[in-house]
Amino acid sequence: MKAVVVAFKRTAQFTAGIFVLLGGVVYMSGIKTAAVVSFASSYGLISSLVMVILAYCLQTITLYVIVHKNHEGYPGPVRENFFSGNYYTMRQRQDKNELFDLLTEWTIEHGKTFLFWRFNTPKCFTVDPDIIRCMLTDLSLFAKAEVIPNRTLFSQRITGTSSFLTVEGGQVWARKRKTMSPYFTKIHMTSMFEVCKESILRATKKQIAESITSQDAVNLVEFYGEIFQYFLGAFGFDLDCELVSSNAKFHNLCIQRILKWVPLQLQTPIETWKMKRNPEVIETLEMVKKLRQIGRHILDFKHKELNEAGHEDENDIVHMVIKANEDEKEQSSITQEFELDDIMTIFLVIDNMAKTLASFFVEVIRHQHVYDKVASEVRKADISSLHAMDNSLIYTEMAILECLRLHPTLMRGIRVLQSDTTVKDLDLYKRTMIFFGQLVLHRHPDFWENPNDFIPERFANGTGFIEPFTYLPFVAGPRVCMGKHLAMLTMKLAIVATLKNYDMRPVPGQEKDKEWDLRFTIVKPIKGHLVNLFPVKG
Repeated sequence: MKAVVVAFKRTAQFTAGIFVLLGGVVYMSGIKTAAVVSFASSYGLISSLVMVILAYCLQTITLYVIVHKNHEGYPGPVRENFFSGNYYTMRQRQDKNELFDLLTEWTIEHGKTFLFWRFNTPKCFTVDPDIIRCMLTDLSLFAKAEVIPNRTLFSQRITGTSSFLTVEGGQVWARKRKTMSPYFTKIHMTSMFEVCKESILRATKKQIAESITSQDAVNLVEFYGEIFQYFLGAFGFDLDCELVSSNAKFHNLCIQRILKWVPLQLQTPIETWKMKRNPEVIETLEMVKKLRQIGRHILDFKHKELNEAGHEDENDIVHMVIKANEDEKEQSSITQEFELDDIMTIFLVIDNMAKTLASFFVEVIRHQHVYDKVASEVRKADISSLHAMDNSLIYTEMAILECLRLHPTLMRGIRVLQSDTTVKDLDLYKRTMIFFGQLVLHRHPDFWENPNDFIPERFANGTGFIEPFTYLPFVAGPRVCMGKHLAMLTMKLAIVATLKNYDMRPVPGQEKDKEWDLRFTIVKPIKGHLVNLFPVKG
């Protein structure tokens, strides 16, 4: 059947090309002839265009029919119609912030792996641990999707396609990751602990002082977003003029705007046209340009610093970025724009920790027994070293892990098949897009007892008891999140810095309010994230 599809497609394309060529010949001939012949030339042009359109339509419809025929009998929800598939059903539930509820319903109704349709394109969704294991470990069969929204915003480059986190795979990804990975090991984080601690404590103290002075309610998303942009200074981003720390508010605002608008750009042509003219989108594009300019200045400074020193500082992440790209220059054409993509990626991913902390406190302050245990543990904690802190914050880590289960920063992953294969008796074709959803997986009743309840105690024995590939806050396999040790370290420090001398409470009237934005890639609280801070009594 596949051979028939390919043959038909090539025949249709060849036929269309012949019609265009003939029409063009007739038209060009008509330019040089008398008026009588001009009618014939016009008729030839029009007829050729009509034939091309008809050939294209026939080709497209035939291909759609064949694709639909190939996927008959696959488990999955009934399509709205032949042309839209399940698109509008999913869009309506997404607009209501219920898309992942719908996907959960479909996994219960149709099985852990099913097929859905975006217009006439079939896609797979799975929460099957065995399939997810293959997706995350077999890099030759499953590749990252080429079209990832956060790489550009209406053609304005953000992270590009070369970042050590966003490249699809292959040798470029492997080489850059090999250079960057040692920076994020637990051993290196141990040596970086004092630097990280000083920066987080200083940033949190600054944020709390501003909040107390203003007497305004604290927006947890903004509060921790600014803290973690400030924290980048500990990694070498500050230079000699506190370039990043002093601009933490701008950095955070720019990141939040990117995360707001980037997922929305993949809409219908009319919606996209309207968005491009939205004043906030235009302002966001200018902010992205400015952020990349800051990144260029950082790189210029660091290149000069490296040339003068003659060697890298292993504690400076920008030095490691430059080294990874210098190594790659020997293999391919890498420019400073590619280095800049890595810097922009770091600006973006550091915000994931901020979103997780915002979700953490939204949950914890609404479960009094959990809050009391965390606060008591924090106020007795020994943070003289990473080892001492980990041993002092055992319950706090359980609460973080439970937060990452209910509110994983990244709610879903995508892989694309590189060749035809059979997955659990389903024949899938090359270029089929397969989704796995952490948000569905982490709350699925087949894997978790009382899946929607916040119960830190379920991690009393760590994560070893959990069925493999059903808990993926940092993904798994060769593409496991490099920054997971850094994330846990800095989140614990930020919790200590916040609760050591202050209590946190929801603003009056919102004690029971909590809701998360689940429409796009990054999970963040949109209700319950306004709090008040009070000095600890006694």
